[in-house]
Amino acid sequence: TGKPQVLTVYSHLARAFVNPHTAEVSEQLSQRIWGILQKKILKGKVACPKGDEIQLSTLESLLERNLKLASKPFKKQKSATDPSKQKSALKRHKMVSSFAKTSTLWILRIVDARNFTESERQSIVQVFQKTVADYLDSKKSQIKAGFLKEIIQRRPWIGHGVFGFLLERCGSAKSDFRRVETLDLVMYILKSLANSGGEGQNASKKIVKNNLDKLSHAMKELVTNMPSKPARRTAVLKFCVEVFKIMAKHNLTKYL
Repeated sequence: TGKPQVLTVYSHLARAFVNPHTAEVSEQLSQRIWGILQKKILKGKVACPKGDEIQLSTLESLLERNLKLASKPFKKQKSATDPSKQKSALKRHKMVSSFAKTSTLWILRIVDARNFTESERQSIVQVFQKTVADYLDSKKSQIKAGFLKEIIQRRPWIGHGVFGFLLERCGSAKSDFRRVETLDLVMYILKSLANSGGEGQNASKKIVKNNLDKLSHAMKELVTNMPSKPARRTAVLKFCVEVFKIMAKHNLTKYL
């Protein structure tokens, strides 16, 4: 089993790596830390850290830090007139962003391995929800919808946890592009809830039923405030049609 100490080592190395001062002092050192993190911890053969010593608050804090890094926009250095310095800064920014994404998925693996209760995991859902809110509210957030979807695909419980929130907010996103991108997330979660079988089937259907008011309100808002571009309008209409198909298939249209 993975030793909890691995998380402590990761935390110290990660802090050193993302600190801009490290790269300024020594690019070689920065690359060395990156190599250790990637090869030995995140993608290495070291088992996922386990054990009751691993605190939820620690994982929550690390997750928050990494999602912020993954969302951070690249700032051009006004003082750097040398194009090679700008290029180097952009390369490092991409490197840190990639590291943050890999770290996020790794930390979520640890969360799952700890077998926290549903109520305990709510704090993790809240962190993710805040990231989604920033994505919808601010163009400064550079996180990609594709990455948010990857998280939800790997950890369906996160998607189920933010489903209601996404429905509340998807119709009011400031950017048409992001509004349509969010519909893809909503549809993915809706399908996973509606099609779930086994023990979780009733719980999943309950989540859908409990959010039907929000779902119908979101569709109304989307259709009322149609995007200007034809392709995006088509995406909205396609979304609404898909929703009705799923509702009909699972005898839920009577609740709409």
